[in-house]
Order: sequence, then C-alpha cells, then structure tokens
Amino acid sequence: MSDAYKQFLNQTYSHLDSFAESLGKLLACPITIENKHHHLLAYSEHGEGTDSARVSTIIGRKVPDKLIHRFWKDGIMTALNQSPEPLVIAGIEEFGLGRRVALSIRDGANGVIGYIWVSETIRSLTVFEQQWLKKVAVKASGYFSLYDREHLAPTKEEKLWKIITNTFTTADLPASWLSPNTEKCILMVDLQNFAENLMKVEQLIQSFSSIYMFDGRYFIAIFVHSTVAEPVGKVHQSLHNEIPVACGNPFTQFESMAKSYEQAKMMLALKKRFKNELSKELFYYQAGAMRYIVPYEEKAYVMSKHPALHVLEKYDEQNQTYLLKTLDEFLKKDGHLSMTAKALHIHSNSLQYRMKRISELTNLDLKKPNERIGLYLDLRNHGE
Repeated sequence: MSDAYKQFLNQTYSHLDSFAESLGKLLACPITIENKHHHLLAYSEHGEGTDSARVSTIIGRKVPDKLIHRFWKDGIMTALNQSPEPLVIAGIEEFGLGRRVALSIRDGANGVIGYIWVSETIRSLTVFEQQWLKKVAVKASGYFSLYDREHLAPTKEEKLWKIITNTFTTADLPASWLSPNTEKCILMVDLQNFAENLMKVEQLIQSFSSIYMFDGRYFIAIFVHSTVAEPVGKVHQSLHNEIPVACGNPFTQFESMAKSYEQAKMMLALKKRFKNELSKELFYYQAGAMRYIVPYEEKAYVMSKHPALHVLEKYDEQNQTYLLKTLDEFLKKDGHLSMTAKALHIHSNSLQYRMKRISELTNLDLKKPNERIGLYLDLRNHGE
C-alpha cells in the first residue's frame, strides 16, 4: 500500500465533510456519502466530469426517488445491503448517472448504516483502490454517530422495496402485521396510460395500506388483512374498469412477498395479453391455465398450434362457414351445448351439425381435458 493510502487511513478528520473531501482528492474522483435512507451526509468538490444525478442529490440533500427505485429494480441496493464488497455500477443515461463504484458502510454488528459512492466520470478505480475502499468504509463508520440523519425512520418506499426483495427485518414492519393469521399480498396498478389517476389511486390505497409507493409507472402496495380478497376487491370496484389492477397470490409469511410481487407483475402482463378472458380477475391464481403459457414459451416447448385450427380456418375461408368460431365458443362454455348455441344465436340442431362436421374434419376428441385446454389456449393466441 502506498504512503498516500496509508496516511489517509491513519489520519484523523474533524468531520465527515473533510473526510469526503480528502478521499475525493486522493482518488481524483467525486465522492458522496449517504446514510442508509439515502440522505446526503457529506460530499467532495465536484471537480471535472460530475453528472446531473450527483448535482440533484446535493441540491436535494437526498438521492432522487426515481433513482432509488431504479437501484432497487436493478438489484443494486440488494447487492450493497447483502455484501460489504465494492460494486461497479454502469451508468444509467436516462437518469443522468455516470459510472460509479459503491459500497456499504457498516456498524460493529455488520448492519448497513450508509453508503459511499465514487463517481468514475473522470477516471476508473484500480482493483487495489476498490478493495482499499472497504477499509475506508470501516473508518467512515466512526463518524456516523455525529449525524442525527442516521436515525431517521425509513420511508414507505424503502420499507416496501425491502419487503418485495426479501431483505427486510421485523423492525421494518408494523407489529400487527407479523401475525401468521393474516394474509399478505402485493397489489399493483399500471398507470402508464392513466397518470391523471395517480392521486385518486393513492387516496384509495391509503385507506387499506400504510406501505406503498409509485415507481413512475406502477403504484405498488402491500395489503395485510384477515382475508385480502375483501380490500383488494373494494379497490378494484372503485377504479375505472380500464385501469389495469393485479395482485400476487396471498400468503401468510412476509418471506413470500417477493414471490407475490413477481406474480402481480406477471398477472398484469397476462391481463394485457388476454383482455377478455382475464378482465375481471385480480389474483395470479385466477389466471388458471394462462399462468403456464409464458414459462412454456420461454423454454420453447410450444412450437406450434394444434393443426386442427389451421384445417378449420382454411375450411371456413373456402366455404364461408364458422366452424372455428363455433369450436372456440364451445370451449369457452366448457362444452355446454345449450349455452354455446345461445351465445352463437343458432338452434341446437345447427350446433350439433357443426360439431359433427368439426369432428369429421379434424378427428378431435373433445372429451379429453388435455386436448380441450390445449385448444382453448391455442385459440387465445390464434393469429399472433
């Protein structure tokens, strides 16, 4: 270790500002130091090459919320909270963030109390310097007791991110929520095309949940209730039918909220893809067989649709008939002939004729559950 790096670790600083300033001069990189709730505690001079994200943090005395959301989404905060190792972060151009090296500052019990951010807009740190920063973080922890901001309560957003990334502690949760006799789930509202409804959604959610956030597109909240279907249903009924709302499955343990969050996101995607079939459904489990479509497609298990659909489509085109539509309605009505005939506005005898013709052309065995479900799902994707 060179004399300059040794001297920095051995020197005593009057406060964290001089500590950050000296570190910035030694590394020739802009430095910011935050507490664990992303409030700015100290920073070095800008120097050349500072970026807009750093300027916004200094002006607001806190990391911008939209950037915090992005860090959580990208797994950056989870990585910093789980390990004392330095983390190289690529720039995020849309947020004005240049390349960074970041690491957590920890107390004697190995709990995270803050973060050091080194901007690499001027130069990149060497591997030695990245590892040396771990000793810097240990030294920095000694100055944190001087700052009242360290003891600020976490925001609702931070609590929720910890819950949905499964990095929370029981101290992050209201005591009443810890009962195993209550159900918990994550609710998401997609406001991409309904931003004007943000205030209405927030006011509505507030009456059912105390931990929620808006990440720029999705309003996300955790619901805790003896039966979450009750408050979730009230939220859905109070919103415009066109606003997409979805929930992950309810669980009794908070450790499952990361899964509920992923399920809620998937349910929104399924509702967008299957608007008619899932328009009235909310929970992920209510998607039924639709839940298995994406995993199978991603693994390339579904290579093509049932050939019977192409046979019927071609026959209909050549003969101006409606056999494909008849089969679809028959499957949607779960094989009930009278209900199918009523939906198609035809006589039951006409329906029986069509079903017989379908059988003759395709040799389908519609008494087999697997074949019926497969055809139903193929028809949901028909023409895509």
